[in-house]
Amino acid sequence: MNGVCGVLSVMTCARYLAMTANIPLPISDHALKTLYFAHLLPILGFGFDALDGKVARWRGGGSMLGQEMDSLADLISFGVAPAILAFTLGLRTPLDTICLLWFVSCGLARLARFNATVALIPADASGKSKYFEGLPIPSSLFLTATMAYWVKQGYFYQSKVGNHDVPFGIRKLWDSKNGYGEIHLASLIFAVWGAMMVSKTLRVS
Repeated sequence: MNGVCGVLSVMTCARYLAMTANIPLPISDHALKTLYFAHLLPILGFGFDALDGKVARWRGGGSMLGQEMDSLADLISFGVAPAILAFTLGLRTPLDTICLLWFVSCGLARLARFNATVALIPADASGKSKYFEGLPIPSSLFLTATMAYWVKQGYFYQSKVGNHDVPFGIRKLWDSKNGYGEIHLASLIFAVWGAMMVSKTLRVS
């Protein structure tokens, strides 16, 4: 169900973009509810993820198949879905896209490294790892919640004729056609978050 929530969040973003394409302001209440729902789904996915872990421990541990499925679902709900949400809210320049791709790639690398090294990390009496190397990928829910707040405040791209944009604005690094030299500063948050996920020196208990 975690993975289902992540995929549904991506589909809901696509639905929102289709609903608001080339439509002047204001955005309809139905479209806004659709956008909020897209933000809610990864959070619901985390609930299913936690429930799945409890059930596995209650049954005496999980299988290798379950571990791999859990990682794939996490990548969708906490990696791909937040990146698509950010794109939907306005992080759409080529440099923004590079930052979002970096974020998803770091999430993928983080999960792969965890699966490969989890047996080497000291565990407590219950079998849980004592710490994580790098930020766990579900930490991206903080970004998802932040973006939901931006929507509430109206800080997102709403229309070609509107003046709204994501927080911190956009910077032009060099002159080019089609905005190739422009970047939203908010996209750098995703780039830094990705770097913290793959960090080997950052340990989270």
